[in-house]
Formats: sequence, C-alpha cells, structure tokens
Amino acid sequence: MKYCTSTKWHHPVGVPDEAGFVEFIQGILPPADVEHVFLWRIDDHHHGSLTVYPDEEAYLKFKADLEQARDNITGAGITMTDSNEGPLLGQIK
Repeated sequence: MKYCTSTKWHHPVGVPDEAGFVEFIQGILPPADVEHVFLWRIDDHHHGSLTVYPDEEAYLKFKADLEQARDNITGAGITMTDSNEGPLLGQIK
C-alpha cells in the first residue's frame, strides 16, 4: 500500500522562485525510493510538500536520511510548521 507524507514549511524571507527552490530542495534531499514529490507555494512565506512512497517500508528505510535533511533545511532558517503521514486511501483523477 502506498504511503504518504505531507509537510508545511515557513520561510521567513519568502519562498524562493520555482527554479531556485527546486534546486535548493534537490541539493538537500538524498535520493530515495519515491513515486512522486509535489511542492507548492501556499503563500509568500509558506510552501507545502507531499511525497508518495511505494509503501511504508520504503518510507521507513528513508526516514533517518529524511530527518537529517529536515534538520539541514531548518538550519537554513526554514521551519516545519506541520507534518502528517499515513497510508494512501485512494486517488481521484
């Protein structure tokens, strides 16, 4: 069963433009067994992230690396304000 994580982040100086933001995230996150990563601007100072893993096992294998990457993001002044995870119930197209 697919497994998802969702986070919300605060950027005190504002969310960067798309190209700079994607490069920043790719530079921090190590490679992982993921199916999709969606990043979106919530407002000028917040972004959201949704990651879909093939299953909970893939997420758990990556979790320690993910926590380190989140610490690196926090070290850059960006703070996580919300986090949720759980099995995917379904998809609507």
